[in-house]
Amino acid sequence: MLSIDHVKELNHLEFLFQKNYTKRTSWHPDQPLLLCGSARSGKTTAVREFCGTHSQRFYFSFQNLSESFAPRFFSISRPDIFPSVCDNWDDFFSSLREHFNGKYHVLVFDDLDTGRDRDGFLRALSAYMSENSQPNPLVILPSRRVDSLPIDGHVHHIRSYSPADLKRSFPRMSDEDRMRLYSITDGLTGLLSLYDEESSFEENLRAFCSPGSPFHRYGASLLRDSFRSPDSYSGILYAMSIGKRRLSDIAAFCDYTNKKCGTYLQALCDAGFVHTKKERSDDKRSTTRYCFDSGYMALWSRFLMLQQACSATDNDAFVKESLDYIDRIIVPDRFRYCCERWFDDHKRRYESIGHGFTEFIPETGEPAFDHIYKSGRRMCFLKIWTDIDGRYGSKAFKPLEDHSSSINTFYDNYYFLFSIHRFSDSMWELSQQYDNLHLIESRFLSF
Repeated sequence: MLSIDHVKELNHLEFLFQKNYTKRTSWHPDQPLLLCGSARSGKTTAVREFCGTHSQRFYFSFQNLSESFAPRFFSISRPDIFPSVCDNWDDFFSSLREHFNGKYHVLVFDDLDTGRDRDGFLRALSAYMSENSQPNPLVILPSRRVDSLPIDGHVHHIRSYSPADLKRSFPRMSDEDRMRLYSITDGLTGLLSLYDEESSFEENLRAFCSPGSPFHRYGASLLRDSFRSPDSYSGILYAMSIGKRRLSDIAAFCDYTNKKCGTYLQALCDAGFVHTKKERSDDKRSTTRYCFDSGYMALWSRFLMLQQACSATDNDAFVKESLDYIDRIIVPDRFRYCCERWFDDHKRRYESIGHGFTEFIPETGEPAFDHIYKSGRRMCFLKIWTDIDGRYGSKAFKPLEDHSSSINTFYDNYYFLFSIHRFSDSMWELSQQYDNLHLIESRFLSF
């Protein structure tokens, strides 16, 4: 199951809780674990499996329940814990206290952030945790955002799958298809689990795009959960999906004023759909561009949001067009993101003592590298090849080596070359000769 890694995370967090410490911050025994992750990240599946492995772990969901009715429903559904129906939260937690009678236990309350009024429950829960004698219960509250619940707790963000994780989960897939799948699912467990490894990527894409599929519905539910009037954002998202990235271009496409469009774009940024990126124009002036934070949202906005897939999923031309968009737009963007994130996680080991990395922009010369970072006399050169099936050998490195040596002494340089597909044997032989040459294929990208 794809959620197995998340269950391992929960088991480790439970161990830390019982030891009453974490790596970076203290975890008070009367505070809950706030398990945060976006929709379809696998929170519910993970906590259900986590609770199913032990008799002292209990799962409750507020899905479609009001705060006033929830204690009655919970008590009716678990007669093994509650001898009678609980009409309020005081009765509910009093029954829990009597049932466990000082024994260690785990309680999960899911879907709290789907309702408006949860204050009464949270007050009663806080009292229950603080009044319990040792050992304290572990209370887990899954939520989509840290700020969605007005309660202090130890925050743990459930991680999405990396390309390296997909190598383990889908070992028979090609490097190209794994990168395509990662790019259009953002590594979310709930979307990855829809993939049928017995079928080709194209067949899966056709099923994903069919009306009524969970993949198709996910984007609409995200917008509804994030905004009161989601249709106000559809024009902006579509404009971005067809390549309009500057505020003025997006506003003109949507027939909005720049001020109104800027307000909507800021809301999209705050909700995690979009981010801004500073780029240099041809005249070397800095300009702000708006980019998708999610490969899924880019695909959904381009092909699924306006329902043009309804009559086209049986059309080979539609599949070809969407696959071309994935390879040409989405995969390069998401692969670049993965590479930059990987380097950010590993760069400290290459820093000169006492010198942090700063991005270096040469005054002259072609930008042969995607990024150049400087730390004292040391420089790190990053080259990211984003074509879906490129295969690079030692000849591809030669012009990069020459260009970098004109900027900094070769032996003070570190080279990081990234490729979706595998490097040729000649490149691997070269990396064995040069200690400062590092080759990273998509299947190695973990974070």
